[in-house]
Amino acid sequence: EERALDRGVCKSAFSYAAGYAMIRRTAEADLPRLRRYEIPIKRVARNLCLDPALIGAIMSQESRVGLLLDNGWDRARQKYGLMQISRQQVQPSVMWDSEEHINQCSNILVLSINEVRARHPTWTWDRQLR
Repeated sequence: EERALDRGVCKSAFSYAAGYAMIRRTAEADLPRLRRYEIPIKRVARNLCLDPALIGAIMSQESRVGLLLDNGWDRARQKYGLMQISRQQVQPSVMWDSEEHINQCSNILVLSINEVRARHPTWTWDRQLR
């Protein structure tokens, strides 16, 4: 049993390290699509005191900056937009790839980060973001 646990821990540690490498490769592949949204990302980030790279990274991970979307929706039609907001939070009049939608999703991100920070004030910033 201990061996199984050890393997599980090793696998988890390996997946964590491999995961970051994969995220970096994915983000690099998504850069041409991200450039299209550079100005709105920077404007939203500046207004919300966020790092533009964080918004771009979320777009890359959630939708491959739109590559995986069908008219803004994921395959299950449960999430919408570049940052993949849940169906319940979608404002129907907001286009999935507009600055307004990036702003809406980023505001939700800020609220979520602030909730985690309030619940776990002793955590490092990196841990709060995870």
